[in-house]
Parts: sequence; structure tokens; C-alpha cells
Amino acid sequence: MSKKTDALSGVQITALVAATIIATGVMSLASDVAEEMNTDGAIATFLAGMIVLGLTYLIGYLSKRFAGRTILDYSRELLGMLPSKGINFILCIYFVVISSAVVRTFAAAIKLFLLEKTPIEVIIFSILLVSGYLVQNGINPVARMCEALLPILVLSLSLLLVLSLQNFDIKEFYSVWQIDPMNLIRVIPKTLLAYLGFEVVLFAGAYAAKPDKVTQYSLVGVGIAVGLYTATVAVCIGVFTNDDLSYLIYPTLELAKTISFPGAFAERFDIFFAIFWVLAVFTSLSVFHYLAAFSVTRLIGMRNYRPFSYFLIPPIYFISLIPQNIFENQLFSRWVSYLGAVVAAGIPALLFVVSLIRRKGGEKNEEA
Repeated sequence: MSKKTDALSGVQITALVAATIIATGVMSLASDVAEEMNTDGAIATFLAGMIVLGLTYLIGYLSKRFAGRTILDYSRELLGMLPSKGINFILCIYFVVISSAVVRTFAAAIKLFLLEKTPIEVIIFSILLVSGYLVQNGINPVARMCEALLPILVLSLSLLLVLSLQNFDIKEFYSVWQIDPMNLIRVIPKTLLAYLGFEVVLFAGAYAAKPDKVTQYSLVGVGIAVGLYTATVAVCIGVFTNDDLSYLIYPTLELAKTISFPGAFAERFDIFFAIFWVLAVFTSLSVFHYLAAFSVTRLIGMRNYRPFSYFLIPPIYFISLIPQNIFENQLFSRWVSYLGAVVAAGIPALLFVVSLIRRKGGEKNEEA
């Protein structure tokens, strides 16, 4: 599919970035932060978000400087064929394994809250088939789905946080002024991992209808995630004690269970919220699934990625089944996140420095 057909509007880029970030991390971030910090967790989440905004600006700058080209294209121009192939290989591995981690987390949550008697293998395989079908037509349909679902996800999460204030205890934040700066610095890198997904700009920027606006729209998408993440962690800390929070697997869903309405109206708000979260995670999976198919296709020198949207289902499926329980899956997801940190921070930083040194890209490059 041509870039003209796949052209993404500014709103679609914003939705693509925000939905990819929020979907996978919003359920467990509060618990992950609570393991390391007390009430400082919300501050660490916010500061990590500021760092991600800086990284997003850097990626947006590269996308603008090399308009119409993905990272696979301009890395070859900057570093040469062999190093570019190495970066492409790393991206292939990352997108395949993160797809596996996302679909496993997705399936585990569905089995826990919605389909208790359905084998997890059936859930994983079914959702991968649907994802494969969606990415057949390129990144634009995926972006449009993000555009449609993001307002619903933001609204439902915001409603959850507002309703949870009835159980909020401000006393949990009385110690917030006793911040340990060294502990804060130590925890921020771990918190950064929850923001993975913004690296989609490395590819989506090439399809922007207005390449000069990629940075602004991407920053808005990350900003939405930063605001919702920080608010979610703060509310979870205020509703649950920090000790209790560290033992919860999905604290945001547990938060939904604490909500009660007069007259027993809408008793299961957690089910209502979980449905929208499931749709959001599906869009995030579809993004990574598409990027995996696209990267593998370029690695082997082909242009038609469509067959690989289905060919990659077996490896993603079997890798997702490697963790034997939810705790092993959390460990697996953490290691995948470390690889994601290299992809999202290390590689763009390297290319940014090389582009400045070699003065590649931008107007000079176009004139040449």
C-alpha cells in the first residue's frame, strides 16, 4: 500500500501514539511503582513522562528531517547497509517479542475477568488472527481504530478516576515532602518502561500527511499518556495503601471494583471499564503486529508485508506461551521492556548524533 493511501492525519498520529502507550501500561503501572517507592510514585511517573517527551521530540525531529522515510530507510543512509541491517534485525526481534508480551497480557486479563473457562491458547490465537486481518490493509486502518477508541478509553479512565475519589484518602500523601532524591532517580528508569509505545513514531512519521507537524502531534499523544498515567498512580495510592498496592496485579481494575453507585446501579463498573481496555490493548497489539510484519519484510528485502501479517502469527503465538504463569509473564514483559528501551532511546539517539555529524537529512539532503 502506498504512502499516499496510508497517509496519517495529525489527529491519527496523536491517537496512535497515545493509544499504543496507554493500553498496556495503565493496568499495572501503579503496582510496579509501589514496589519501589511510597507516595513518591506519582512524581516518578510524571518525571519519567517528561523524559519520554524529550525522547519523542528527538524521534519527531528525525522524522521531520527525513520526511517520508522510516527509520529503516534513513538508518541505511546514515550508517551504511550492514549497521542498518543490524538495527533492522533488532527491531524485528523487539516487535515480535513485544507483540507476544502484549497478547499474553491481553489474554491473561480476559481470562481472569471475562472468559474464565476459555483456554488461554484459544484466546491468544483468536486475537492474533483478528489482528493479522486488521494489519493486512496497512497502518491507516490501525490508526483509524486508535482514533475511534482513544476518546472512549480516555473518557472511561477519567470517569474511573473521578468516581474513585469517593474512596480517596489524602493522608496517604502526607509524606510526599520527604522525598529521597536518590531513590527517585533510581526508580525513574523502571517507570520509563511503562511509556514504551511512543517509538511507533519511528515508522508512523513517514506516513504523516504533514511531516513538519509530526513532532507536535506526537508530543500531544505522549502528553495525554503522561497525564493519565500520573493521575492513575496518584489515585491508586490514595485509595489503596502503598503496601496493599504492591501486591495487586491489576490495580486499575481493582480500583474499578471499589466504585459503588446508589441503589446498586451499575454494580460491576470493572466489567464496563475492562471492555474498553480490551479494545485498547487490541489496537496496541495491532500496531506492534504491523511493525513486526513491516520490519521483517524489509529485513529480507521484500516490499509486500501482507503475507507476514499471518506468517508471524505462529512465532508470536508460541513465544507468548513461554511464560507458565502470570508472574513469569511479568518477568518476560520486563525483559522485553529493557530491549524496548534500547530501541526507543538508544537507536534514535545514535542516529540523531550521526545525522548532526554527517549533516544528513533536511533541506541540504534534499538539495543534494
